[in-house]
Amino acid sequence: MRLPFALAAAVGALLCAGAALPAGVADERLPIYVCRRIEREIVTDGRLSDPLWKTAEAVRLVRTDTGAPAEKRTEVRLLCSPTTLYVGFACEDDYVWGTRTAPDSDVYAEECVEAFLDPAGVPHQYYEIDVSPKNVVFDACILNPKTEGAPDRRITGLKDWHPEGLVTRVAVDGDVDRPGGARAWSVECAVPLAALIGAPHVPPREGDTWRMNIYRIDAPARGPSRYDAWSPTGKIDFHRPWRFGVLRFE
Repeated sequence: MRLPFALAAAVGALLCAGAALPAGVADERLPIYVCRRIEREIVTDGRLSDPLWKTAEAVRLVRTDTGAPAEKRTEVRLLCSPTTLYVGFACEDDYVWGTRTAPDSDVYAEECVEAFLDPAGVPHQYYEIDVSPKNVVFDACILNPKTEGAPDRRITGLKDWHPEGLVTRVAVDGDVDRPGGARAWSVECAVPLAALIGAPHVPPREGDTWRMNIYRIDAPARGPSRYDAWSPTGKIDFHRPWRFGVLRFE
């Protein structure tokens, strides 16, 4: 994938600013996900039906602000082939809905699942991929000047970043846009490793670590939302990279 010149320059400068993992990697409060390697590509259908998914560890999301159990169950699995990082979501939900239809629209204002990937381990630059129940994708390279304990600062989302070859599939168990009409929905994301600039090795080698967080926004009605995370952030704010967990490759 070729990035626009301004975006490529900005990302390059940020990566040069710090290639080491943050000290927070050693924080015992941060979860670690061990991502298994697979030797063939997953056949995606949105339902996580490929048998390879059974080899992946399943983790449940919790409330992002408190770490308490989430009201609706969300399970996430990850696997990595020589070319692709796969992220699978299975979401319990009795009202699956969405109004956004345009790519890169603000699906995060409604229902969606989100993967924040930081292959370089630098908290000020990472990638965000959001997918709605109608398979509308928001993706961006995020520049984040926030630091722990300091006043919040405005982040920048560079929407020119589109991972070439990204594949997303969605399946809904039930009806869309009807309250009480569904039981669940699921998502498969196939993210080309070559698009994740900053990784120390492509494909990742055994023992390589990235920073990562996984999220879900569940809107039980068209108004209030619930915010869940793999690694709780301590408040309803997904852009707190010092609270990202650790993705370790086998």
